[in-house]
Amino acid sequence: MIKSFSKRIQTLVLTLSFLFLANISQAAAATILRVLVKEDSGSQMSVAVTQPSVLQVSGQNRRLDPGRWYTLPTSTVNRIVPSNNGLVQVGSTLYPGEMEIRSWNNKAVAVNILSLEEYLRSVVPSEMPASWHMDALMAQAVAARSYAINTQRQRKWGDAPYDLVSDTRDQVYSGFYRYDANNSQAVPLIHPRSDQAVASTAGYMLRPGFKGYYRARLQRNWVSWGNGYMPVSDGQHLDQEMSQQMAKLGWNWVQILAWWYRDEPIKR
Repeated sequence: MIKSFSKRIQTLVLTLSFLFLANISQAAAATILRVLVKEDSGSQMSVAVTQPSVLQVSGQNRRLDPGRWYTLPTSTVNRIVPSNNGLVQVGSTLYPGEMEIRSWNNKAVAVNILSLEEYLRSVVPSEMPASWHMDALMAQAVAARSYAINTQRQRKWGDAPYDLVSDTRDQVYSGFYRYDANNSQAVPLIHPRSDQAVASTAGYMLRPGFKGYYRARLQRNWVSWGNGYMPVSDGQHLDQEMSQQMAKLGWNWVQILAWWYRDEPIKR
């Protein structure tokens, strides 16, 4: 069952990856992030892969094949490198890029190593509904990109072997697919619309000094604007719900970002 599932999910991944990468430059995809995606008590963790992969341990390589689970001890650092855009499954979630299974602070941890732009493909629809207006999604993509880069640079997590965590302590990163065991199906956690928003804004971020903070809804004070009112910006946070309303009224993504951060984004 896991082997046939791997074949189905790999077809989906190859198609979506081709469409996404066709719209993004190599330079935009160059930044690499390390994201903590799972931590458990214990001394081992189980993984599966959707394509033949290399397991790197203590300078030696071992082949991992699709269609089975592998239980890895965390007494050493295990690095999984898939081929052909393969995914690594940890628990019920499938992740792009590479994966490290290791020990940290007396826990078994899984750290996903992937490009910034691939990371954003999961963050944007996890933080904002993919059905929302495209300009709201594009503003969200720039804010999320800026947050990720700034968090990595500032070493928020100190000496930890990761740059960000995958929950609301940073940004919600859900991976690419969730395996539904009841239906033997992969449920996509990425979406073509949010992929479009990420690819269309590739390389754009806020200027230094703006960290990309955002909230679903900010405390609002109102100021007269045109024939109505607009919420006052604090210059540091984006209001997601109000950004959706602004986009529906005709504001583009640059104007939305300029309102909330009092500055336009730049392309690095």
